[in-house]
Amino acid sequence: MSTSTQEADYGKLFRLAGEIGREANLEGLLLKILEKSRPWIRAEACSIFLPDAHTGELVIHSARGESAPNLGKLRVPKGKGIVGSAIADRKVIRVDRPEEDPRFYREADEKTGWKTKALLAAPLLDGEECLGAIEFLNPVGRTAFSDQDEHMVEYFAGLVAAALVRIRAHGAALERAQVQRDLDLARELQGGLLPKIFPSRQESPDIEIFARLDPAKEVSGDLYDFFFVEPGKLCFVVGDVSGKGIAAGIFMAVTRTLIRATTIPGRTPLEILMRVNAQLAKENQANLFVTMILGLVDTQNGNIVYGQGGHNPPVLLSAGGKPAFEPPGGMPLGVFEDAKFGERKLQLKPGETLLVYTDGVTEAMNEARDLFGEDRLLEAVSQGASLSAEKLAERVVERVEDFVREAERSDDITLLAIKRLAG
Repeated sequence: MSTSTQEADYGKLFRLAGEIGREANLEGLLLKILEKSRPWIRAEACSIFLPDAHTGELVIHSARGESAPNLGKLRVPKGKGIVGSAIADRKVIRVDRPEEDPRFYREADEKTGWKTKALLAAPLLDGEECLGAIEFLNPVGRTAFSDQDEHMVEYFAGLVAAALVRIRAHGAALERAQVQRDLDLARELQGGLLPKIFPSRQESPDIEIFARLDPAKEVSGDLYDFFFVEPGKLCFVVGDVSGKGIAAGIFMAVTRTLIRATTIPGRTPLEILMRVNAQLAKENQANLFVTMILGLVDTQNGNIVYGQGGHNPPVLLSAGGKPAFEPPGGMPLGVFEDAKFGERKLQLKPGETLLVYTDGVTEAMNEARDLFGEDRLLEAVSQGASLSAEKLAERVVERVEDFVREAERSDDITLLAIKRLAG
């Protein structure tokens, strides 16, 4: 499949995510997912399986498609079938010849008269919890699902899981005030997408990374992420979505999904920003935008290349403890399809740390409405070269909290520190 076709698919994914994000109840959400996703992935049938809270059986909620059977209240015993395996293994499973796969639950075909020729099953993951599974049966116009289908379904399952979490939280918050409900939902959505396990010394022997997001009472749309693109090459992201509430949270989730889908070996941060921006700007009906720093760090030699999308300039802390701001650059993502972005290259020397943050740090206000500002940020990290990445981030948060004191915080605080270990 050509690159242009892949990008077009991501555009469809973005539109589909926006449609399911507007559903306000579980039944409407599942119906929208099933009706819209089947033609998107080009399959004869689509089903969503949710576990029975009492028995653990997987209950099919619905299925759609002109040639799809009426599966009614079909239940799959816990751990059985391809969907059971996808849930147990926490990964997407593609089966091209179900009749040859011992995991295939043949009773389903026997009860319905349906003939399963090929299938894709993906778990609906919310952190460590699995909410269920989504399954696509029998690709249209081809004999088997493709690698691209598999990748797209994996990304789509993440968005479906986020939407299910939002619906569940919505039901629990019905007795609260509207504003508080929106804030809680956005916070849950964001928190479920943030990685909590940092690379081990075995995975990254010379580079230490730590990140944290402290949500404010008013939720914006901060994000951080990090993942290995390939062994020894770590991608890191810090971003800040404009606006607040559920809309910003969904925009953040879609942005993160596009970043992960677009970041492949061989692509530079500048190329990744350009591709992600093209998708966001083309489908941005909410008129939101996101500022961003996205970089690649070589965990062997400390080389860093990062793209700039109108975000606050990072702080480079020398091994001697002297901090300095990196040059700013680039435009926010999601506004113009032809937006220009900056790119910066540097090499972390042993003992040096790069600190990336959102404006919730520098724009934190005390009761006198004074800003924490850039000078106080430099002072907070000054002489912190001996600190670990985690301790340095904690020091900054402590200084901000001491400055703000009893004043109400107006924005999230997000920090990501990358330190090259000495010796």
